[in-house]
Parts: sequence; C-alpha cells; structure tokens
Amino acid sequence: MRYAYDLHIHSALSPCADEDMTPVTVVGRAKLAGLDFVAIADHNAIDHVRVAMAAGEAYGIKTVPAVEVQTNEDIHLLCLFPTVEALERFFGRLPLSERKNRPDLFGEQPVMDEDDNIIGRVDRMLLDSVALSSDEVFALAAEEGGAAVPAHIDRDANSMLKVLGDIPGKYAAVELSTRASAEEIAKWARDRLVIVDSDAHTAEAMKDASDAGWIELEEYTVEALVGRIARGGRQ
Repeated sequence: MRYAYDLHIHSALSPCADEDMTPVTVVGRAKLAGLDFVAIADHNAIDHVRVAMAAGEAYGIKTVPAVEVQTNEDIHLLCLFPTVEALERFFGRLPLSERKNRPDLFGEQPVMDEDDNIIGRVDRMLLDSVALSSDEVFALAAEEGGAAVPAHIDRDANSMLKVLGDIPGKYAAVELSTRASAEEIAKWARDRLVIVDSDAHTAEAMKDASDAGWIELEEYTVEALVGRIARGGRQ
C-alpha cells in the first residue's frame, strides 16, 4: 500500500523554528493533514522524540524516531530509526559539541512536555557540528538498524551534493525538499529511493497528504518504513 509521510519536521527545540511548533502540535497537525507517518527531526537533539511518539499513539499516526545530524563537513543527514531505543543508543554515541548556546542570537531551545509546558532548555548550541564525518555517522546509524539519508540535497546549505560534489553509492536513499521539480526527483529516482520532506520550521510549511511524499510498503509499521529507506533502490 501507499502511505503519505513527512519525516523531516522541526519542533520549537530547533533554532529558527517557531515557538508554536510544540511536539504535540506538530504530530496533531500531521494527523489532521492526512499523513500516515511523521517524524520530528531536530538539529542534533532528540529531547522531543518520546513526547512526539506518545502523541502519535494518542492521535493514531505512526511517529518515526529521528534526528537531523550535522557532520564535521557541515552536511545534514536525516537519521531514522525503527525504535526510540535504537535512536537513543545512536545519539549516545555521537560526539556532540559542548559550545554553549547564545539565546540572544539563536533562541532558547526549549524542551516541552506532553502538555506543551516548557520543562527545560538545551544549553549546548544545536547548530554546531558533531565530531564525525558523514560516513562515520552513516556507519553508526546502520549499526543501530537505522538509515542515514543525505538531507535536502537540492538546496545549497548543508547539502552533501553541494559539499562533496556527489552522493557516494553507499547512500541508497536521498532526501529532496518539497520544492524540488518533478524532473529532479525523477533524475535521482533512477537508481535511488527518493524521499520528499518539508523540513518545516513553521506550521505553515507543513504539508498535507495531497502534496506530501508517498512510499510503497508491505505493512504499516515504522520498522517497515525505516527498513525500506535503509535498503533504498527504486520504488
């Protein structure tokens, strides 16, 4: 069957995301939009994943454990996992930057609970790179059963294609933004799985099922989705 998804949405924890992008709000809006799968993929942080997954259970939408990692080449990788435990193991192995956030420049980086209350803040600067290369992050994700996907390769900023000039063959799936043309999607889909996500930082940027990405799966589970993306190849 075909399922609609948006696997790259930022909550208020991410710098530059709107304050009203609480994890519960994001998941609820995704359900109302008719999506089957949703993921909060914050910059180098996973503090909202469990809250989002609990909201997904309540609303009846599959919520994928995810994080957007910035590598030491300033490349963004969308990292997706079959379980929250796998994500947490992966995240615990990342050598994160300890540079302190500047709230006056980048915002407060708030952590919220299931009632949208602010219960803390992340003090480290989430826009800093981890001390690993893209290939090292890819290997760590694979060891935990996850998929590391080059993010928004059709953009200039933090794109593997722009930084390296190519996408190495080991990356069986790539992400394009929802602004990518049909021709560009078709070009990459010749030999890779292409996922299309919003990378939304605001509610207005989130997509309805009618203009979201779609994927063919044999069963409606997070494990099936992440496994399909990890295998890659043409749909």
